[in-house]
Amino acid sequence: MRTPVYSTLAAGLASLAMTGAAAAKEGGMPQLDTQSFAPQLVWLAIAFVALYLVMSKLAVPAISDTLARRQAKIQGDLDAAEKANEDTRALVAAYEKSLADSREAARTVTRQQGEADAGIASAQLGQLHDRLAAQIADAEKRIARQRDEVMAGLEQMAVEIAQGAYAKLAGQPADAAQLGAKVAAVVKGGGR
Repeated sequence: MRTPVYSTLAAGLASLAMTGAAAAKEGGMPQLDTQSFAPQLVWLAIAFVALYLVMSKLAVPAISDTLARRQAKIQGDLDAAEKANEDTRALVAAYEKSLADSREAARTVTRQQGEADAGIASAQLGQLHDRLAAQIADAEKRIARQRDEVMAGLEQMAVEIAQGAYAKLAGQPADAAQLGAKVAAVVKGGGR
């Protein structure tokens, strides 16, 4: 059963095609000439395939390569930070072991030497503690500095990636200050 809407639509399309063909013959719009539909579709397909090949062979691999290199650099920086963290943990464990060993030695000396030698042992223990505490403080500062450098590098890379992506998507360069502020806000906000 045909509804009046379908018959009206079919009549309208037929009228449009006939009007378009008549207009094309009279010097009107060549896009509506039914004789040239097939060549137009062929050229549309050729243009689409050419554009697809250019994008798939040139643009997409270049973007993928850039993203892979940046991810590798970020991963390398994170691995270096993790290694520094592990080194610090090893230093702390060595400090704790050394501290425990020193305490045991101090107890033995205290038992053997008496009250007079207890003061000397405490002084040595304090010096060792201060030296190891200074080494740990230096290691913690190094780790904090490396972490800050990595985070600053990550933020800079994020700004560069955002500028590149914006430039490719929008076709114009991004406002560096405004984009940097947005990236900094996201980094400080914990990625929210």
